[in-house]
Amino acid sequence: MTQSKRKFILVVGGPGGSGSSTIAKMLAKHFGVKRIYAGGLFRKEAKEKDFEYFEEFLQQISMGGNTLDLEIDKMLFEYAQKGNIVIESKVFAALAKNKNIKLTASIWLDADIHTRVKRHLDRDNITGIKRIFKYFHIRYSLMKRYSIDKGKYKRLYKVKYEKPSLYYDIILDTSELNEGETFKLILNKLKDGGYIKE
Repeated sequence: MTQSKRKFILVVGGPGGSGSSTIAKMLAKHFGVKRIYAGGLFRKEAKEKDFEYFEEFLQQISMGGNTLDLEIDKMLFEYAQKGNIVIESKVFAALAKNKNIKLTASIWLDADIHTRVKRHLDRDNITGIKRIFKYFHIRYSLMKRYSIDKGKYKRLYKVKYEKPSLYYDIILDTSELNEGETFKLILNKLKDGGYIKE
């Protein structure tokens, strides 16, 4: 990878099941940099506190003022200052834009709700009648999580979570794409858009 002296900082975001985690991992490996996953930090905390459902944990910390969000986002800024990083976060691109932090590029992935639910089901290898019940549970959880995220980002940062075009350089619907197609398309967009030079 050939880059200018400017720090290399890619941000990848998207709702659950959009492919953001998979693509962030692939980009970090491709460019030979570290990946930091904000959602993983939240999930680690939820597990340590023995929450059965992640959405319950998110609701509780929202009632407590979202201090964990503030701590994690502060840590992401510290990683960005060092550079050579892929940051996977649903809100960091918006925060960086609001603070005039120059990113190499920011990428938002999305997919329709049915596709996102199906990806969760396929990942967990659920079949038979259990798949039907699990489908509706996952669908509800993803929609609930979106609502929680939308509310807290507006409350904490005045960010319009439902309008990623305000904050992201590249926006891609992955509903009809597999991970290989998505990755190749993003690399092309990064190069064609002049975000990177290889």
